[in-house]
Amino acid sequence: STMGTTPRHGSTAQKQRFLPEIAAGRLRPQAFGVTEPTAGTDTTAIRTAAVKKGGAYIVNGQKVWTSRAEHSDLMLLLARNTPREQAKRKTEGLSVFHVYMRAALGKGLTIRPIRTMINHATTEVFFDNLEVPAEHLIGEEGAGFRYILDGMNAERILIAAECIGDARWFIAKARD
Repeated sequence: STMGTTPRHGSTAQKQRFLPEIAAGRLRPQAFGVTEPTAGTDTTAIRTAAVKKGGAYIVNGQKVWTSRAEHSDLMLLLARNTPREQAKRKTEGLSVFHVYMRAALGKGLTIRPIRTMINHATTEVFFDNLEVPAEHLIGEEGAGFRYILDGMNAERILIAAECIGDARWFIAKARD
């Protein structure tokens, strides 16, 4: 999802800005801010809010199990523009944003590591009045759920490959 959303749904300006930097290895877009502590597996139940104010969105909320946040330059963030209770359908009112993590740290973004097993750097991420420039909205406001689903299958294949690699490492370690 993090790798496919910008090429599929980003503006021409976003593609020109981010894709050459990603391809050159100068920009790491590995963090994917979706899961929340109170939403469980229902992505439409997320509560992190992105409220438009002037030329920016003000983001407040929390994400959990956000992989590689400590090692990423750019986060793909899913947040609500419209509270679920006010949306016509529960899948509406969600938007996706690019968040420059290094610039946001200490300015409304806090990252706390969750120490788990080897080779899995995961975190909790907190947003406290974080300003995200309006031009960092990917695609159309409120259509983010569709954009996220669009990349999920590719991400699941990637995670499956990671699990196979982990299994091979553990088997080799046990054998040795």
